[in-house]
Amino acid sequence: MAEEYRVDLSALQQVITRLNSLVDTMDGVGATAEYKTELPEGYLGQGFDEEAGLRNAHGKMKREIAAMVAELKHMIAEAGQKTRTVHDGYESREQEVRESMR
Repeated sequence: MAEEYRVDLSALQQVITRLNSLVDTMDGVGATAEYKTELPEGYLGQGFDEEAGLRNAHGKMKREIAAMVAELKHMIAEAGQKTRTVHDGYESREQEVRESMR
């Protein structure tokens, strides 16, 4: 006897919705990292040699975090697109099967 399998399209849709929500969240995280973590000259004090080094290290870390956030956002968006493709493929096949049984 042939085994049946069934794909839960609503579960796939929930995954797509959650991934899209994560992409939106990553926009906020990226903006926070970029614009709300500024370390202006003199903020850490003045008159000591390490101040410029600390600001430069902060700037470098800020750029690295921005790159990580962008990469993560890209990966999440790609996973969402691939899940959408799978969902649409199963949905299309399910429709074909329904129509063939008429």
